[in-house]
Amino acid sequence: MQNNNIKDNKYLKDHNQTKLKLRKIGFICVGIGGLLLIISLVDFFAAFYGTGFPTLSFLFFIAAPLLFVGGVCLMYGYMGAVGSYVASQAAPIAKNVSNYMLDGTRDEVGKTVKHVVSSLRENNSKFCPKCNTKQDEDAKFCDNCGARLNKICSSCNTNNDDDASFCKSCGKKL
Repeated sequence: MQNNNIKDNKYLKDHNQTKLKLRKIGFICVGIGGLLLIISLVDFFAAFYGTGFPTLSFLFFIAAPLLFVGGVCLMYGYMGAVGSYVASQAAPIAKNVSNYMLDGTRDEVGKTVKHVVSSLRENNSKFCPKCNTKQDEDAKFCDNCGARLNKICSSCNTNNDDDASFCKSCGKKL
C-alpha cells in the first residue's frame, strides 16, 4: 500500500450514500420511537388519572431502543457536516487568540532568540585540545600552551578542525 493519496484511498473517500442511508434510518427510528413514546406516556397518564390500568406501557421499552438507534444513526450521518462547521467556527478564534498572544510577547521572543543565537556562537568558539583554553576564531596555535589548534592536510595543505579525521577539501585521512 504505497499510494497514500486521499483520492485513491477507499477508506477516506466521501461516503455520500452511506451518510444519506444513516440519516434516513435515523429519522425513521426517531420518528417511530417518538410516536411510540408519546403513545405509551399518554396511555400511562390516562390510566393514572382514569380508573383502569395502562395497557400500552410496554411501548416505552420499544421506543427507547428505537430512539437510541435513531440518535446514533443521525449522529454518524451528520458527523462530517457538524465537524466541518465546528472547525470553520473554531479556526478563526484560534487564529485571533494566537495573534493576540504573540502580539504581547513578540519582543520577548525576539530577545530570547537573540540570546540563544549568541550563546550558540559562544559555544562554537575554538578551544585548545590540550589545555582547553578558549582561543580566538582565527588562532592557529594555543596562546596558553602553544599546541596546534587545527590539522593541516599533508596532501592539499588545507586547514581542518583539530577533531577532523578526514580532510574537508580532498577527503584524505588526516
